[in-house]
This record gives sequence, structure tokens and C-alpha cells, in this order.
Amino acid sequence: MVIKKYTFEAEPVLMDFHEYRHCTFRKCRLIFCGYSSVTIDACRFEDCRWEFGGPALATLQFLANLNQTGTEMSKFIVNQALSVIQQAPPAAASAPVAPAASAMPANSDTKV
Repeated sequence: MVIKKYTFEAEPVLMDFHEYRHCTFRKCRLIFCGYSSVTIDACRFEDCRWEFGGPALATLQFLANLNQTGTEMSKFIVNQALSVIQQAPPAAASAPVAPAASAMPANSDTKV
């Protein structure tokens, strides 16, 4: 659903399944569960708090646990996830591409 020029104030907002365009969020709990993509275009955020649930939370917990293990493979996976996050968005939505085998650490069969 596309939501345009709306002001949310002091309320929980489920971000999944929506496109927000030119909206204002004031003192809101912004909840992202990862069940769909979200579009945020030219919105303002004032004193809001982000919360994660569902698959989004599970992904963050997985990456946090990997980061804590400190193994070469776990560092590789976390760094790869950060690289994906920091890339400019593609012009057209496409499925993620698996890295080439040569990009993986030599001991890629190591448990993480």
C-alpha cells in the first residue's frame, strides 16, 4: 500500500508491505519484520525508534552471533553482508548473486 504525505505520531508503525512517500514520523516505534520490502521516499523521522521482528530479527541475530564467534569464515560472512548493505541499490530489483567460489576463504568448510 502506498501512503503519501501522512504524519504518524506517537504510534507503532508496521513498515512491512508499504511504500511511504513524503511522510513524517514523530516519536513512533517503527517495526520491520522482513516479510516484504519497504520503500521510504523523502520521509522525515523525528525521535523514532526502530524495532525488528520475524525474519529481519532472525537475520540480525544470526549475523550478531557470527560476529561474536570471531572465526575467519564468520568474519567473511558478516563482511559480505555489510558489503551488500553498503552497495548502491540496483536500477532494477534482482535476486542476490552468490559469490564466486574463489571469493571464499580457503577453509570454507570450517564450521562457524
